[in-house]
Amino acid sequence: MHLIKLSLLFTLFSISSGCSASEAPEPIFTKVLPGHADNVIERISSHQVVYKKMGNSMRYNMQMTERNGRPVYLLEIYFNPQPDSTPDKIYLNPNTLAFVERDLVLQAYQINVTYHDGLFSGKLMPTKGSDYTEVIYNKRYPHDAYEPAVINYAISVLPLKSGYKASVPVFDLNDGSQLLWSNIEVKGRETIKIGEHRFDTWKVESKGIRDKTIWVSVDKPYAVKMETKGNMGSWLIDPDSIMLVR
Repeated sequence: MHLIKLSLLFTLFSISSGCSASEAPEPIFTKVLPGHADNVIERISSHQVVYKKMGNSMRYNMQMTERNGRPVYLLEIYFNPQPDSTPDKIYLNPNTLAFVERDLVLQAYQINVTYHDGLFSGKLMPTKGSDYTEVIYNKRYPHDAYEPAVINYAISVLPLKSGYKASVPVFDLNDGSQLLWSNIEVKGRETIKIGEHRFDTWKVESKGIRDKTIWVSVDKPYAVKMETKGNMGSWLIDPDSIMLVR
């Protein structure tokens, strides 16, 4: 279970695309920052969905709440959820979807990092007997960025259309934290059929830390299908799991 969780951690930290940490991706299209005037933040709302792939499942639960006296979206990500599962908790600015805080607890360590007024700070704390060492995050950045684990939501709020291109900033916790770029290109509009259900989507390529293809719903706040280069299979939404709260 530890190896599965650790694999998921690096998938989530690197979910935006295909270069190694030593080859930090640069913006190749127009930079679009969180809060850009053209972004369609209204596409996002509280919801719950489950994705499935090769016997595994992943549940996303996004809801509006408060954190330190401020309204935030809380996204809880459960991998193969069990009754006693501890979710990966990611807090987002509800007006921009920019990263606010992440709280992740694994068997070998836990991470709590925050971004506020330009300062990215926090710790990776190993558990007793772990091979990991403590990491301190304390770095300033010139502007807000997205959490790589929610790149599908960052894509969803862009003014998508066929041929649309943009470079969006993401925080990467590998290598002591960096501000990297996911280069986004809309390849076209596609209908995804899952069982008897059909979903109207934009097919979007994201190239940055890893190469990903994400099919985001045209008018709903979630992705329908997600693929990462080098990973076998696709995460597909379970149509029966979808719950929307307006």
